[in-house]
Amino acid sequence: MENLKLNPRKLRWLLWLRWRLLIRGLTRNAQSAIAFVVTIFFLMACCGSSAFGLVVASRLIRPPSNVELLYVALPAITLLWILLPVFQYGQNEGLDVSKLLLFPLTRGEMMAGLLIAQLVDVLTLGLMLWLIALVVGFTFSPGLLLLNIVAMLIFLGFVVSCSQLVIALLAGMLQNRRFRDLIYIAVILAFAIFYITEQFLLRGVFIESFSRGLAQRQYSPYLAWLPPGWVAHAIEAGLQGHWLASVGWLLLTLLLTLLILYLWQRVLEHTLTQPEVGGQTQARQTLRRAAPAAASSLPAAVSSAITVTAAPPALALEAATTPPLARDSRPWFRRFLSSQTLAIAAKDLRYFRRDPQLLGQLIMPLVAVVVALIAPFIGNQSARPEDYNWFFLIYPLIFVFLSIAVLSLNALGLERKPLTVLFLYPVKPERIFFGKNLAALVPGLTVLLVMLIFEGLWLKLWSFLLPSLVTGVAGIGIVFGWGNLTSVFFPQPVIQRRGSLFASSSSYSGAGCTRGIFQLLMLVVTFLSLVPVILAMLLPLWFGVTWLWIAMAPASLLYGFTFYLLLTRFVAAPALLRRGPEILEIVARD
Repeated sequence: MENLKLNPRKLRWLLWLRWRLLIRGLTRNAQSAIAFVVTIFFLMACCGSSAFGLVVASRLIRPPSNVELLYVALPAITLLWILLPVFQYGQNEGLDVSKLLLFPLTRGEMMAGLLIAQLVDVLTLGLMLWLIALVVGFTFSPGLLLLNIVAMLIFLGFVVSCSQLVIALLAGMLQNRRFRDLIYIAVILAFAIFYITEQFLLRGVFIESFSRGLAQRQYSPYLAWLPPGWVAHAIEAGLQGHWLASVGWLLLTLLLTLLILYLWQRVLEHTLTQPEVGGQTQARQTLRRAAPAAASSLPAAVSSAITVTAAPPALALEAATTPPLARDSRPWFRRFLSSQTLAIAAKDLRYFRRDPQLLGQLIMPLVAVVVALIAPFIGNQSARPEDYNWFFLIYPLIFVFLSIAVLSLNALGLERKPLTVLFLYPVKPERIFFGKNLAALVPGLTVLLVMLIFEGLWLKLWSFLLPSLVTGVAGIGIVFGWGNLTSVFFPQPVIQRRGSLFASSSSYSGAGCTRGIFQLLMLVVTFLSLVPVILAMLLPLWFGVTWLWIAMAPASLLYGFTFYLLLTRFVAAPALLRRGPEILEIVARD
């Protein structure tokens, strides 16, 4: 019991420390303040609107449907609040118990510090809005007001204790960088699922069956067995005037909460008393992997450059003895797909797979395209696919162009410090761009093909497959050309995002505001350059002369290929030779 003692002075100090860390994180720079404002707006838009809906539904829906809604809402809030701190683990340092080991705290004070870190947070505002909405929605007398407040306090303790127990059980996994990367991707997918669900609800899908289920009480026979259902039982008993039954359900929930707190304390104690064993095991595993890890720990650009330069003797001799003009006389496809180009492309593809920021940038356009294709046809008043052929032709292309532009407009900045090593090797500037463009072409073209095949299978638009593919390839060439030009003249330093998607730091450093504006302007110029290619596909469709695609398709390919060669080989590549030191100073600085 000595380890569970609480010192009020230390608790006040922990509360002050958590408050100072929160304020410092929100006011550290302009990006943090903007992220805070966006988070508050998001919370008020989502949690505030749903809380208002709970109040209105609890007041206006007739019994027993309103009570049945309570049985559904409490488990949903519990599940969300158990998962949310897991997503926040990388951002909220207070959730990591190892941070508290530096201070002379007992086990009970550490547990109190973890609870304070979870409760004193911006996202707690959403939970409070929901709990207040439930109190207001089911209060019809002073006695019910007191009962609902006590019930929500016990429910809050149960939810927070469950969340802390889950974090303690998953502490080892949450500290893994791979798991944090998966969380980053999961948040993106969660936003897409949330939007699709919202569209289903707004368009009336499942509303009728859900309302019928509330009226017939189809959910409470199952959800009442869960602990949140016990709280709903207590509120329902209070509404019926069965006060003793209500107190009994609340005491049962309180007893379970205390049991969960005890289990959390045991798991936390086991975690804190095993650091030496885990450290020795990790050290032995590190020693076993020392040799291969030493090679893999080199920057990807170094490995790629070594692969390029460590060629067979015949190739090295050919590269050393062949005059530059003779090398340039080779066919263009051999120069484009040289060993150096392929090595740089392979290195960038590894970046895309291992870096959660880049992987998120690749996944978000795909998710947006899927949502955009599905949303118009949800519900009873859905549109007919045959009425929107032009929409299905242009929408996937726009998002593919946007995703590729995000990667190519700052292709050199995405390298960060390994760009210094890449510039040390005798690689022609155009081959650097060819390799980076080839790496970005693989996911972009894959997404484009998947969406076109999806349109053909589901919407029977096989006749538009080839024109859309030609337009996409031509547009990708234009995007790559302007992206290479922008990455040379307006490079932007990129910082590694820490924590989850809601981290307050920006993806780009705050020193490059002017370059960021120029990049945005270049994005506008890029899309203006895409207008001829898009019109070459849409105008024959609108005027019913689709046979013109026979002439428009080669013209679009020639237009995109010419744009790419002019901007890459004759503008961006020579400029890279002149501006190399300046680009390194901007991109690879500490």
